[in-house]
Amino acid sequence: MGKSATKDSDVARSTITAPKLAAKWRKLAEARCAAANERLTPARLAAYAELLASKRPVSAYELIALMEDRQQRKIAPLTVYRHLDFLTRVGLVHRLESTHSYLPCDHPEHAHESQYLLCSSCGHADEVESKPLESILNKIADQRGFQPENTVVEIKGLCASCATSDSD
Repeated sequence: MGKSATKDSDVARSTITAPKLAAKWRKLAEARCAAANERLTPARLAAYAELLASKRPVSAYELIALMEDRQQRKIAPLTVYRHLDFLTRVGLVHRLESTHSYLPCDHPEHAHESQYLLCSSCGHADEVESKPLESILNKIADQRGFQPENTVVEIKGLCASCATSDSD
């Protein structure tokens, strides 16, 4: 997905501001935390809201800057890393391994392994949930007696918008 082709989740997220998290996303977050028997604190919720409001994956230090700017106070990096670990553990956020950045899950209503299409030009990340690809990877691992802890597939290239503008 490029800049011109947006998903419903992109449109829904683009209007979110940290202090006022949209009811839909707040309910999903609360449900995921309840299912994991975890507590969604206001600080964790603020970090999640900042990620939802971002139009691209952000690093921990970018998230710190966003939160400090909004809250008008210093925030310790360790605190933000703990929030990100929590949000990742309960399935609200994914970590992109290649860029060490974080993005909100497009499908937080259920647990899943995700694959990503990452634009090397604009930085857009498109989460793709492919059961057939997940099955193939699990089968390959099983054939080799390998027990995966986490499956991360990241495909770098150009999104539709950047590919179109590059060809002009």
